[in-house]
Amino acid sequence: MNRREAHKTLLGSALALVGSKGLGQSVPSAVRIAETSRLSEVWADVPFMFAGQPAILVRVPVSKEANPRVFRVSEQVYLTAYSRICTHLGCTVPLPDREQKIECGCHGSRFRADGLLVGGPADRPLRAIRLELRDGAVWAVGWLDN
Repeated sequence: MNRREAHKTLLGSALALVGSKGLGQSVPSAVRIAETSRLSEVWADVPFMFAGQPAILVRVPVSKEANPRVFRVSEQVYLTAYSRICTHLGCTVPLPDREQKIECGCHGSRFRADGLLVGGPADRPLRAIRLELRDGAVWAVGWLDN
């Protein structure tokens, strides 16, 4: 192989890698969050760390309409998980309050307990996390597109 062929091969490999992974985007390591038994009631939550960020797993009410942010464990158990980093300027939002609301203490963005945006200045919901069920435990396995 000559120098020109080597450069073509190297460039092709680099472009393929960027195309498959996305520039600067790595896939976070999977994290075991909790056994499903820890989420026995609607609005039960489990804080955890994912991809170096504070996050939360929340059991939400049964929904009649499809929601890509909600993971169905069984007919009666629906879960969602998301980063607790505010999409406005990156502050850490608190856990949901007794009324199942979240208000960012930095600039007042408001979110529902499922991470969806209620009011700005943020213009996006909290970043959703992809969930899987493995041997009775819930795992965070990647990011969902908002």
